[in-house]
Amino acid sequence: MFKNYFYLLRSAFELNGSLGDSTIVDIYSQEKDLLFLSIPTQINPDQHLVISTNQQFPYLVVKSNHRKAKRNVAHFFEQFLPLKLISIQISESDRLIKLSLDKGSLYFAVRGNKTNIHFISKTGEEELFKKTNNSLIDEVSKHSFSSELEFKNIDYNEKNFKNLTDVKKKYPMIIKEISNEILSRENITTPLPFTDHLKDIINEILHNNINVGYSQEMEKVVFYPNSFNSMSTKELSKEFDNFNSALQYYISTFYRQFSKKNYSKELDNYFDKELSKKANKLNKLKGRIEAGSNDKKYYAYGNYLLANIHNLKKGMENISITDYSNKDELLINLDPKLAPKENIDRYFEKAKDEKLNFNKSLELFNLTKENYDSLKSDYEYFKSLNSIKEIETLYNRIIKKREKKITMDSGLKFKYWHYKIDEQYHVYVGRDSKSNDYLSIKFSNQNDYWFHARGLPGSHVVLRVDNVKEGVPKDIIKKTASIAAYHSKAKTAGTAPVSYTFAKFVHKKKGMAPGKVLLSKENSLLVKPCIPKNCELINE
Repeated sequence: MFKNYFYLLRSAFELNGSLGDSTIVDIYSQEKDLLFLSIPTQINPDQHLVISTNQQFPYLVVKSNHRKAKRNVAHFFEQFLPLKLISIQISESDRLIKLSLDKGSLYFAVRGNKTNIHFISKTGEEELFKKTNNSLIDEVSKHSFSSELEFKNIDYNEKNFKNLTDVKKKYPMIIKEISNEILSRENITTPLPFTDHLKDIINEILHNNINVGYSQEMEKVVFYPNSFNSMSTKELSKEFDNFNSALQYYISTFYRQFSKKNYSKELDNYFDKELSKKANKLNKLKGRIEAGSNDKKYYAYGNYLLANIHNLKKGMENISITDYSNKDELLINLDPKLAPKENIDRYFEKAKDEKLNFNKSLELFNLTKENYDSLKSDYEYFKSLNSIKEIETLYNRIIKKREKKITMDSGLKFKYWHYKIDEQYHVYVGRDSKSNDYLSIKFSNQNDYWFHARGLPGSHVVLRVDNVKEGVPKDIIKKTASIAAYHSKAKTAGTAPVSYTFAKFVHKKKGMAPGKVLLSKENSLLVKPCIPKNCELINE
């Protein structure tokens, strides 16, 4: 309702009282659809009149402290500056606001998709804020402008107004909110001619305090006189005695509410995706656990092969051995490229890996179940929220900042895992040799930490350091080292050595194979290869 004619009339009246007889020293734009008029005073040297030509959001508002940007600024009407502002008026029949100046007039025309700002000099030159062919030169002479806080155009005693529809045909500024308020008053007061209600309502818009807040019924931020029966607000509701303050609060509340809708939509999508992903992961882990571990079978195979080592030869693809416990024949597969002792060791290693991986599956299931339950609890809490502030808080706590798709210099996709430790520290793990190179040499900053399993093939790992002055806790460095060991050939070992250093000490010479680097300085840690607790995989 703030852009209704009657509120624009009130805005023009109030602005005329506060800005009349002042000087415009600069006119520029630094945002789409916004024109800034610098009107400094001794008290407020950075005071600006801001005019929005957004067709959905047209307004004029005074900001007492606005700073001009240093870049991307476009200037307007420079040849006429400075401009003495004599008065601010509005057309008596249209949403056309006139700023009378010593060298011409500035017109703010609120016309839907043709909303624009026109400067017409005293010599008849016309310049527009938005470049269009819509001229006002011939039109403005047909308008009568006023700076009085009253609307005289309606003859409330006219006999030819049978109903409100007749009034609206002649006066399009009688908008839906005004019609609804008339109907509301007709239902709860002593019957009066609808024109009497209309007269009261227009006077209330022009003179009463203004309420701004969020209407649950209308599901939007509303702007209306405090005397209206047809509107009410509870959330974020405030009352103002002047249009400018009310409008500034309305703008900030509108964008907060707009953010709430976007936040709610993004939270909905996030919960739907993450709950589904974690449920699928739980089902897979559950199936793996229910299938049991094959470590005993592989250990038995190793012993059978060891007992029959004299029958093994390199090049064999399998061997049939009698299971003496039940007299069954076992067909054990062999790797023909391996020697007998290597095939035996392979099954003992498989037994060890199987047991370790089964235990890791149990740990991962419990951790995933804990994360799933926590996420589900957050989702149920989210569904109970109505407050904008609460939704904003939840959004800032839960939603991860979406990463842009990272492309290497060659144009290939940068393949990596992204972990987050303690909801704060970001860890990046290369997934192939070329991505390892990019991660270590191009992606990392000089004060990021770099990790690699010592003496074994594995991923390059980078711990991002956002604030060099704060430093990184030792336990975070140790947890990152565990991740580096986990993403290496030492994954199944009890412990593994990991080299770490600052990324600035990692170098690559010309001609080195992909994934190979040189370290000019390094430290080492002995850690357990694992994904630590409070460490979340952000991307799959």
